[in-house]
Amino acid sequence: MKNNYLNEMFNKSPIGILFYDESGKLVNANPAALKLAVALKLNISKEVNLFDDPNIIPKKEELTKKGYINFQINLNSKHKSNTSIYYSVTIADSGYLVQYINLEKSEMNLQKSKDKYRQWFEDDLTGDFIATPEGEIIECNPAFIEMYEFQTREEAFQSNISKFNPADWADLITLLKDEYKIQDYQSWHKKPNGKKIHVVANVVGIFNDYNELIQVRGYIFDDTERKKGEEALKESEEKYHRLFDEDLTGDFIATPEGEIIECNPAFAGIYGFYSCEQALKWNISQSNPFDWPYIITKLKNERKIQGFQSWQRRSDGMRIHVIANVVGIFNGDDELIQVKGYVFDDTERKRAEEELTHSKRQITEILDSIQDNFITLDKYWNFIYVNKCAAEYFGVESDDIIGQNLWQIFPELTKTTYENIFRKAMEDHKTRHFEAVSIYNIDKLYDFSVYPSSEGISVFWRDITLPKN
Repeated sequence: MKNNYLNEMFNKSPIGILFYDESGKLVNANPAALKLAVALKLNISKEVNLFDDPNIIPKKEELTKKGYINFQINLNSKHKSNTSIYYSVTIADSGYLVQYINLEKSEMNLQKSKDKYRQWFEDDLTGDFIATPEGEIIECNPAFIEMYEFQTREEAFQSNISKFNPADWADLITLLKDEYKIQDYQSWHKKPNGKKIHVVANVVGIFNDYNELIQVRGYIFDDTERKKGEEALKESEEKYHRLFDEDLTGDFIATPEGEIIECNPAFAGIYGFYSCEQALKWNISQSNPFDWPYIITKLKNERKIQGFQSWQRRSDGMRIHVIANVVGIFNGDDELIQVKGYVFDDTERKRAEEELTHSKRQITEILDSIQDNFITLDKYWNFIYVNKCAAEYFGVESDDIIGQNLWQIFPELTKTTYENIFRKAMEDHKTRHFEAVSIYNIDKLYDFSVYPSSEGISVFWRDITLPKN
């Protein structure tokens, strides 16, 4: 069908069209060319070589370099008529194509307009095409060829645009019959080589006198990168919202005044709400009226706060301990406009920590109240605990030796009974008892008890010096 259409165009064209082979020998000429040759007494016989034409000879180099030449010859002096011949010579895949036309002065502007359209069509960065309603491509420009990765225009003519997306093309034709033109029509196309691209098109229907659609004229550009970016952004937003909604951390966005703009289910649960809708009617500053102003002031100076700990009240009055990371959102005038926060309920850990601290304090008070000496060492011989009596025995402050190594601080204990028994207790995990004089006062005798544990040893000793008579 395409070849028939092109043959019909060739035979019925008012423009004289001549085909030459690569050597410049005439191969074919349409009726218009033969008619013009007779009227203007031009010799276009097969014996006359194209490159022997005096009008072509000086332009041969330009033709070879550019692939086409355009020029006009005024025939007034030769034929005594107001006539010019317009030549357009283009290198085609099959040889050299020569077009020429009889131009009256009144037709010149029209021809120039046609030439400008043709140049615009060829140079347009948009993929331009003309096709039948069935999708057969009649005409297309280089941008269209490149977009769909055809090697030549002839290869594009042999393809069918409807096959790029069959269902979509059928819908497009149906719409065109009703609306005549469609703007910004978006579609995914599959190229002949299998690659997918997203295109945006403006399409116009060409109708005959019977209002039947006979051609489709389209202007397409490849929108794949933007579309992929849009889909990636959409997917990212969906993932964010899914993560936001499913996050076990309480996530929220609030105004500097504390009004909740957005929150996830975990946030609602932490503050005692049954739903996010309930939480959005609440003001987070009510959870701790003293902390919130401090957070806002610090955010204005530091932009973000990490690991902020606070005792707060839920909406039902229950006391909870939370840890929060908070970020400030600022406008172009550097004004704080939103607070984005991530909080988690730390109440159980905090209460356990406070109970442990309280328990340690009680133990410390008990151990410090003992009037005998007591120390605890880890398995690396570092001091963990030293009560007041033991600190006085060593002549130091207990805080000064906590974390320090026994043998490095008191090297005088090495290679003594102390070291020997301490190490045995550490190695065999058996309780040891011994008596020894003080390393600082040989007149003092002490009774030592060494208790091993998985963490190290504890040493308890008391003065058993007999009083002098």
